[in-house]
Amino acid sequence: MAVHKLMPMPILELCKKPKVIAAVVFAGFVSGTFVPYLVFGSGPDDPTCGRFDYSRRCDLSPTLFLLVDVVIGILLAVFFHYLSKRNQIRLDQIIESQEALRNKRMDYAAQHLKQLFQLTLFTMSVTKRSVSHYNLTVGLKDDEKPMWMQSVTLSELRRDEAKLGRVLQSVRSILTAANDVLDPDMVHRVDGVCNYLGEISVEQKADGTMEFPKYDVCRMKVSYLIELLQTYSRATRSFKDIVEEPYGTSTIDSEPDLAEEVKH
Repeated sequence: MAVHKLMPMPILELCKKPKVIAAVVFAGFVSGTFVPYLVFGSGPDDPTCGRFDYSRRCDLSPTLFLLVDVVIGILLAVFFHYLSKRNQIRLDQIIESQEALRNKRMDYAAQHLKQLFQLTLFTMSVTKRSVSHYNLTVGLKDDEKPMWMQSVTLSELRRDEAKLGRVLQSVRSILTAANDVLDPDMVHRVDGVCNYLGEISVEQKADGTMEFPKYDVCRMKVSYLIELLQTYSRATRSFKDIVEEPYGTSTIDSEPDLAEEVKH
């Protein structure tokens, strides 16, 4: 009959077990708590000393040592609980103040972006009107077309273009400052419209007249953003999704190519 020998488990592997580690820690805690007091209280003492007496002739008994430690432990626990509670209150106040500041920044960004896009729409209309005024001077006969009239209308046109560029720059600044509080989808939409408008500029045609290319598309894109920004709610700090509404009720539905370009 074969005899199987049990191989002893290496000490290092045994020490890695959680149960062994817990047992060692518990044994160390119990030994460190009770053994010193039993040693200190085992010395010779005056026969008249009671269990809870303490004087020059009487040392602290192990029982009194334990009671003093329990009282100290309770006081320390109360003190640490007080510190923890006070720190938690401060953290809650900091979190609340940061959340209130974030909400104020979001409210400001939504309101200011709406106003800037309304100004953008107005400036685009003024630029379109300046283009029409300039084209009128080009269509006049030579004897009815003073050079100063064409120069003035051209200056007004360039001034309106520059104003539109400054408004778009203000929109980008607000977008950069509020990038961490606005909805990412809203940031993407606003940035896309700004980039689209930034690439559009008044062009001169072969006959000498000026043209505002894709004016209707630009106007519809800006109008859509204004409607979207107007749906912002201070209660929920969110925007209503109206992706299809502006295009479904627009006046350019009769031109499918133009409507499709507005959506993109």
